[in-house]
Amino acid sequence: MPDGRGSGILVRRLRGEAAAWGDFVLLFEEGLIPVLMLALWIYCIFDVIASEDVLIRSLPKVTWLLIVIFLPDIGSLAWLLLGRPLYAGWRPGDTTRRTPKRVIGPEDRLDFPTGPIRPPAPPRPVEPPRPEPRPPGSREDELAAWEEQLRMREEELRRREQGDDPTPS
Repeated sequence: MPDGRGSGILVRRLRGEAAAWGDFVLLFEEGLIPVLMLALWIYCIFDVIASEDVLIRSLPKVTWLLIVIFLPDIGSLAWLLLGRPLYAGWRPGDTTRRTPKRVIGPEDRLDFPTGPIRPPAPPRPVEPPRPEPRPPGSREDELAAWEEQLRMREEELRRREQGDDPTPS
């Protein structure tokens, strides 16, 4: 304390300075995350000790124990990702194998329909729409008249082509 007022995070927090740093300090230096990392470290130490030698991956058991003890954060994560036995349970040293998740196809499910396939239900008959009464002289009447004239002309042309022309030329 060269300036007499004191220095450090505790003094700044008492004076109300750096309120944003207060949350950071609470989480990363004094609070929740260090406690969680300590719990992970202790869990990994017990897990290395309790695991069977033949199931441990990548390195010998003593090497893993030294890595976890001397490199707490990185060693704990390395143990969980690279050294811990595959599909091991969550209790430290648990060697009972957890079944891995596997994809089940639809035909392997218990509720998949087996046996004869039922035919689909027959479709219901659809009633044609009833024509609405049209006023005389509407466009539909004109269109129907034109279609009738076209049909008659086509019949007349067909007769001429076949040589059955009733009209003298």
